[in-house]
Amino acid sequence: MRAVRKMLSKNLAFLIAAAAISACSSNNSGSGDANALHSGNYIELMAVVGMPVLPTLPQGRPANLALLEPQEREVVAAADARAADIRSTTLNLSVDQPNIEVTIRQVRHGFTFGFPIELKRFTHRDPEDLQWYTARMSEHFSLAVLESDAKWAVVEPNEGVRDFNAADENVAWAEENGFQVKGHTLLWGLPMPLSGAALPKWAEDKFPSTDLSAAETAELRGLLKAFIQDSVAHFKGRLAYWDVTNETLQPLAQWFINRLGPGIVEDAYVWAREMDPDVELVFNEWIVEVFTGFNSPTAADVRDRVMQLQAADVPIAAIGQQGHFAPTLAFADPTQDISGRTNIVEYADALDILAEAGLPIHITETNFIAPEEPELRAAQAEALMRLWWGHPSVEMVVFWGPWNKVAGRDEFNVGFWDDDRAITRHGEAVFALLNDEWRTNVTVTADADGQIELTAFYGDYIAYWTVDGTTYHVPFTVENTDDVNGFAFQTPIETAP
Repeated sequence: MRAVRKMLSKNLAFLIAAAAISACSSNNSGSGDANALHSGNYIELMAVVGMPVLPTLPQGRPANLALLEPQEREVVAAADARAADIRSTTLNLSVDQPNIEVTIRQVRHGFTFGFPIELKRFTHRDPEDLQWYTARMSEHFSLAVLESDAKWAVVEPNEGVRDFNAADENVAWAEENGFQVKGHTLLWGLPMPLSGAALPKWAEDKFPSTDLSAAETAELRGLLKAFIQDSVAHFKGRLAYWDVTNETLQPLAQWFINRLGPGIVEDAYVWAREMDPDVELVFNEWIVEVFTGFNSPTAADVRDRVMQLQAADVPIAAIGQQGHFAPTLAFADPTQDISGRTNIVEYADALDILAEAGLPIHITETNFIAPEEPELRAAQAEALMRLWWGHPSVEMVVFWGPWNKVAGRDEFNVGFWDDDRAITRHGEAVFALLNDEWRTNVTVTADADGQIELTAFYGDYIAYWTVDGTTYHVPFTVENTDDVNGFAFQTPIETAP
């Protein structure tokens, strides 16, 4: 997990700008009564006057996990037991007001939760849609993923003419609203009509045969290299992650490999790294343990391929595990039966197998599609969320369409909010975790020395208290780091005009 996030949300930025923050380290030998109480490095923060602006979040409603099989519930319970050590820490606070009541409110998760952005989905719709979407995403998530506008067919619909305008608009929107950004994707060999974005039509027309001559092979490699390197260079310094490859083990997505051989995967990572040494490069792949209806690749196949690439010094930073929880054929034919579901025990085993590669796991493109029955879908969604939250290798979950109205799979009612902005049943289950069980929101009383100790989840916070009728507040961030032992809050001394 990254100890320091690159960005804070826009709704926190104004608080931090307003606060006179003095970040300094002090210890037992430091000056002042408050510092003398500190047993290690504390960050000192000066509060500002006023009640903070706090989000009003839907608290949701837990799912009925009794709908799952007993063995599945045992796996979920084991994940819950692990989560305390993974996602939270002991938080030490010191306030210069003895016996004062302090409210500590978590306003954003330290864990990375993400969502896709494709601004053109908002064209010709209610002009308030984007405003509403921006507000809801800011309240819940910290990462925006370029859904389709960075793919080859979108960027270069005509050979030799690359147009990043759509992707640029998405990145600018994400930056303006305080999100990290992930690019998706540079090498995806899924041909038409299975995908209209992965491959430009001109490329498919130009190289229809898998039996390329040496000249054709060199030409295709050159075209692909130019696209990858131009894309990475164009966004250098602005993206935190790139999905370099997508579904290279998926049987239907072998267009590049069939023409250029499996070595093109290694080349793609090398080309991307040459253009940006800092962006994290992700190997994105599905696994059959996620109810795909196919027989390959398994989690073991993905693990083995990633380890093979690692042995060849391919710079992979994380495994992206696609989370479309539905039969693949349903994507082509929505009338397919989706009453079945992923077995939680088998899926938990698959996560452990992926973790054997020794890399962080990013859960990507997550849709809670199957099963269709709302209560069972909610139970499965909650079980999966708890499994991810309690797995030490899982560092990111990206929900592929939180609002159904602009979701790519809206025909399945995948959103946490439906088309009319009402919360769906599985949305309730997710929000019960994100906004209630996994958010620290407490009011505690400092002791006679102004000391407070509590267990807190990693993330962004606001603390506030009232002295003689005046409320003060201060933002701070709890991170997974050994460098800081706590925070010391100072109440401003008001001076006469």
